[in-house]
Amino acid sequence: MKISIDELRSAPQQRMSVSFKQDVKGLDTVKPVIGDLQLLADSSGARVAGQVQTLLKLNCDRCLRPYFQQLSVPIDERFIENIDTEGVPRDRELLRGDFVEPLPRNGMLDISDIVNQAVTLATPTFCLCGDECPGPPVTNRAGDEGSTEGGGSRTAVDPRWKNLKTLFPKDETEENS
Repeated sequence: MKISIDELRSAPQQRMSVSFKQDVKGLDTVKPVIGDLQLLADSSGARVAGQVQTLLKLNCDRCLRPYFQQLSVPIDERFIENIDTEGVPRDRELLRGDFVEPLPRNGMLDISDIVNQAVTLATPTFCLCGDECPGPPVTNRAGDEGSTEGGGSRTAVDPRWKNLKTLFPKDETEENS
């Protein structure tokens, strides 16, 4: 979804409301990203602000099971026509006004790209299905997950976790305690 800067500036009060509903590339979304965005133009550039949300399908990094997570992302992007960086020292503290983007040379704001970047950055890097995550799945010697034959407590390690056991070997006595 692209919006022309000239179209935005010719809109009443130089404002435009956009309902956004699209899939984000590269993420496993169950539902498309939806939300309402406000586009504002002024003498120095443009601003895109609003809120978008979606439902993601993630895999827990601890128990390896899939789970769903609702994601709500605030968007507040500023675009400036002429960014002059000459004479500005490189080794200085960044201020709030320093986080701006240049207006595209073609005069078109790509709303889909703005939303894509915001949702991608808001996606968790460490996925955990919850506070009560059971941890790695345990299987018995027969390979049945979560069950033990004959009421025994000795279970085999899931093949995906087997190599970790070699890092921290235990005595037979410590394993049964």
